[in-house]
Amino acid sequence: MNTAEQIYQNVQEFPEPLALEVLHFVEFLKSKNPAIDELVLDRKIQQGLEQAENGLGISVDDGYIDNLNQRVQQRLAANPK
Repeated sequence: MNTAEQIYQNVQEFPEPLALEVLHFVEFLKSKNPAIDELVLDRKIQQGLEQAENGLGISVDDGYIDNLNQRVQQRLAANPK
């Protein structure tokens, strides 16, 4: 079991106010480390490529596609040619 799964299992037992504190802390950490979003996006892209190579269907939700499009636009804006 990985760390995220252990956190999830433990937090499930918390009363709602404590679980909300954990959520706020996670959001705080993400805001202090914007590279996390890039790592998550890169991991999802890699998983998609591996699925495509293995002939598996790739399913993504609209939120993921919107996020991907937003990231592409941000990268294009940051690196004009």
